[in-house]
Amino acid sequence: MIGIRAAAALLALAVALQWAVPGHLIRRGQQTLEQGTAYRFRTAPVDPVDPFRGRYVALDFEAARVPLPRGQGGYRRGQRVYAPIRVDDDGDAVLGAPLRQPPESGDWLEATVLWVNADELRLRLPFDRYYLDEHHAPEVERRYRDTNRMPADGEDPRRPAWAQVRVRNGYALIEMLYIDGRPVSELMREPAASL
Repeated sequence: MIGIRAAAALLALAVALQWAVPGHLIRRGQQTLEQGTAYRFRTAPVDPVDPFRGRYVALDFEAARVPLPRGQGGYRRGQRVYAPIRVDDDGDAVLGAPLRQPPESGDWLEATVLWVNADELRLRLPFDRYYLDEHHAPEVERRYRDTNRMPADGEDPRRPAWAQVRVRNGYALIEMLYIDGRPVSELMREPAASL
């Protein structure tokens, strides 16, 4: 039979763990935002069937489609991989061929393989939602969808929507979503009709 002191010690341990886990997650997020490297990930259109679920904007990224070098295969759906990050000539983040272990140097993302074909992988990145106030979310979602729609003939296919993502030790957080080259925080200060 457990004594009162042992029961009290177990209760104290349980309470401490309940506070330690969220505290650790908050600290890791703050460290990533303060010390992580900032990358600009260009967004891609999202399937319009269910583009808005709750109080966030559903995001997709061009970088989630990774070309595979010749002869590199063996990936399967649901597999965890580690994708190195580099910056292209336009300043956008792109992902290299995924690795089975985190790289020893440079920034990387932990991702999951969604599908594989002969020369490309589609990855689920650890960030695909931008949370914001529920009153602004529908208008921001509409603006995001309009910005990322497939272009009509003669329009520039590179639409000006991207997310600034901070990465540190494989952990990533979206710092800000930009639409039409403007931060969403700025757009939310405008009256809803002008969004």
